[in-house]
Amino acid sequence: MKTIIRSTNVALLLAAIIALGAVSGLAQDPCGDADGQTKLGDIFRELYPKKDIQGRKDAISAGKQFLEKYGACDSAKELSEYLKTTLPKMETNLAKAEKAARENEIANRFNAALKASNWDEVYKSGKELLAEDADKYRPVVLVLGSIGYDETAKATPVTKWNDETIRFAKMAIADIESGKTFSSFGVVPFDYANKDNAVAWMNLSIGYILTFDKKNKKEAAPYLYKASQAASDTKTNANTYDAMGSYYFDEAAKLESEIKTMRADIKESDAPEVIKSKVDAMNNKIGLLNGTLERAMDAYARAWNTAPNTPAAKAYKDTKMKTIEALYEARFDKKDGVKAWVDAAIAKPTPNPSIAVTPIIDPEPTPTSTTSTTAPSTKPETKPAAPATKPAVPGKPSVAAAETAVKAPASVSAVKPAARKKGTR
Repeated sequence: MKTIIRSTNVALLLAAIIALGAVSGLAQDPCGDADGQTKLGDIFRELYPKKDIQGRKDAISAGKQFLEKYGACDSAKELSEYLKTTLPKMETNLAKAEKAARENEIANRFNAALKASNWDEVYKSGKELLAEDADKYRPVVLVLGSIGYDETAKATPVTKWNDETIRFAKMAIADIESGKTFSSFGVVPFDYANKDNAVAWMNLSIGYILTFDKKNKKEAAPYLYKASQAASDTKTNANTYDAMGSYYFDEAAKLESEIKTMRADIKESDAPEVIKSKVDAMNNKIGLLNGTLERAMDAYARAWNTAPNTPAAKAYKDTKMKTIEALYEARFDKKDGVKAWVDAAIAKPTPNPSIAVTPIIDPEPTPTSTTSTTAPSTKPETKPAAPATKPAVPGKPSVAAAETAVKAPASVSAVKPAARKKGTR
């Protein structure tokens, strides 16, 4: 029994060895496969001249297959050595070609969307271009920093792009001021004559959106002031000063409310020294209100002055003057002298909102009779009528300049052209 088992084991072992040898014998030596080498080499040579992306991919694939199969063969040494140095270059060039094709496709979408005013696609494709090559496509930043301004300025404003507009407008300012290179300052129709003009418009875009959409007028004021000081047409754009006026008006309204509260807090039962202290504090606040009212008047006067003298802009200018007249009466408690005040104001430099308002304490009138110390002397509580949330400038809705609302046309194209020539934003 033992002999039979031993013999069986030997037989199984011999069978396994024979089978393994048979398999080995079936495997062909690739270095001896002359036909395979020739065929695959010819495929590579045929594909190599192709310039299209798929042809390049196929050539690289054939070259890699050749190296994998025959790279160690002496008979294929010449082509193998060539492929080892050439394939990396081909892959680099393929990557460049694929990138160029991808950029071209994105740029076509961007340009088509820009032409069609499809702002969602402009932002989508614009950001894709910047992701591909931020340096090459830097002018796109100016486009993305402009759209929200125009849309917010329409009679029926659309503000969905304003957060992105502010972000890219700030990016554009930072890029220009840091000396980064722009192949052009924007893309038609959002193109600018030079870097100063571009920076000025980015400041106006930010300031205008912060004022009329975000209602953050204090943050907006420095941007608007920069737009008013730039060597740009923003310096003569009524929107710049309307937005500044809106900021000062809101500040004046807050002060007026505080003064009412302070006046109500003065009690006849208070000690004389307490009354005096409260009256002094209130009069100082009134002085600050006076100065703020004059800042608002100054800004609206510049808006009135920079609007063109055309039939299309007449309603806007009339509305601005009514706003100024309402503020003037609140400030000086009279109606005469408005035009003279306006002429004097616009002849001076624009006040810088970063510099605190100087209180203006009017002299007390000469008393004609004895007055009680418990009745503080203040000017009448005439409150200027609030302007509408948005001024009636190019493409703006109507505005209430005084207690009686005065309607302005839905669009004043002469103030802000709907179509801009290249480099004359």
